[in-house]
Amino acid sequence: MIKRFGPWVILFVLLLGSIPLLILNDQIGLAKFVGFVTIVGVTIALWIWRKQTANMSDKKPRVILNLNDRFWFERNIPFYKKLKNTDRRTFEDRIGLFLSEIRITETGREKPEKETCFFVASSAVIAYWGLSYWNYGDLTEVLVYSENYHEDGTVDRSGNKQGQVHHGGLIDTTMILSLRALGRGFGNKTDKMNVGVHEFAHLIDKQDGEIDGLPHDMDDDDEKIWMQLAEIEIAKIKKGKSKINPYGGTNYAEFFAVTVESFKERPELFKKQHPRLYDVLEDYFDED
Repeated sequence: MIKRFGPWVILFVLLLGSIPLLILNDQIGLAKFVGFVTIVGVTIALWIWRKQTANMSDKKPRVILNLNDRFWFERNIPFYKKLKNTDRRTFEDRIGLFLSEIRITETGREKPEKETCFFVASSAVIAYWGLSYWNYGDLTEVLVYSENYHEDGTVDRSGNKQGQVHHGGLIDTTMILSLRALGRGFGNKTDKMNVGVHEFAHLIDKQDGEIDGLPHDMDDDDEKIWMQLAEIEIAKIKKGKSKINPYGGTNYAEFFAVTVESFKERPELFKKQHPRLYDVLEDYFDED
């Protein structure tokens, strides 16, 4: 902050220092003008400084994981358990950053459970793992329901919706997740499904302004190959001849999110079953 305002301080000092010299040279009018400009400039600079420091004070400090937290990740997040120690530290750091920047609201609770926050943050970090960016776009809040929910917002176990990334409208910056589905995604290590990773894959897709199945910043050549492969595989899904989750046949956006789930959850199996899709996603999620 000091470095940012340093040049302005020097400028104001020079302006103030010039006033006595102007007076000595009988340039009274110019001296008054310089004095007026200096006062106005200092006033504006102080207002900007006060506003920026207020914003900085509102920002939550980065969450630092303790030994018990790391033990929890070891037991509950298979992706984390497979990482090397250096990558684990990166994972933990990104968890802390996510929790300091994104508000997590758990319905029915004044304060979200730590486990809920860890599941949500892990979904984000896993989905974005390998990308050179991970600022989660315009997302400001993740709203977590205790159960699945219906289109009208009614929450109960029979609901057919497990998560949603909004695009446009009053809650454009909000994601919704079902806690039951979220926990099940991390608990089942064989089904290739994880609703948290799925919804954050939609957020990656949304980075270019549209949720259309074409992820943000994919190489042009890979983009063409991806769409060709997606078209072929979606046709197979609709005929019941694909091993990809049938929900991926809904449209190109869901196809991308579903395949990212499989790529992140069961990479070896996904590579074996869909080598060409795997190669494109591996290239995309490789920040090197």
